[in-house]
Amino acid sequence: MGQVVIAARGGPQAKSRLAELLSPEDRAGLVEVMLRDMLEAAASAPRVGGLWVVTPTAALADIAREAGAQVIDQAEPVGLNAAFRQALAAVGEAAPYETIALLPGDLPLLAAGDLEAALALAEAHGVALAPAIDGGTGALVLRAGVELTPRFGARSFGVHSEQAARRGLSVAVLETESLARDLDRPEDATYVMEAAPGRRTALFLSERLSRLTAQ
Repeated sequence: MGQVVIAARGGPQAKSRLAELLSPEDRAGLVEVMLRDMLEAAASAPRVGGLWVVTPTAALADIAREAGAQVIDQAEPVGLNAAFRQALAAVGEAAPYETIALLPGDLPLLAAGDLEAALALAEAHGVALAPAIDGGTGALVLRAGVELTPRFGARSFGVHSEQAARRGLSVAVLETESLARDLDRPEDATYVMEAAPGRRTALFLSERLSRLTAQ
């Protein structure tokens, strides 16, 4: 079994690169629907034994609890990697013998099958990495007992790979759309609406952007 950690930060300051498309309030709402989509997908993966959300945002914490996830509260928004370090400590104490998957909270196309595959690969190899389309990391998955410092951000896939190599760790790479396609830029919003029109995120974007066009 595996533990899945989603790190998300909401509020009107979230997703600032979408400011040309969405108001601050709508960007806050977008983060909320993305989290709901991700939690639903992750919960349907049989290998997932526990869901965790690390966040400084009260609204996201409430959504996580409603979905049955455990919440790791951040006192303040200190960044994605600090959030994951905090989560690794908490989850490692609660479930020391289980694989841990770290996911940023902007993967609205997340598929249960891809998450299942990532967990299985990490159990076999020690580390599983899913590259993001921008050279970052869509998922970092660690078998129990394996230590790797989260370095999410630009070009982080290479950074994680090099870090694992220096430590002599076997790395499995999973190239899949649902873990590669984060929603960060206007073109990502268009892609998500076309790729998964029935998901909450796509419906939210379609409604908000249609309203904007009509104004």
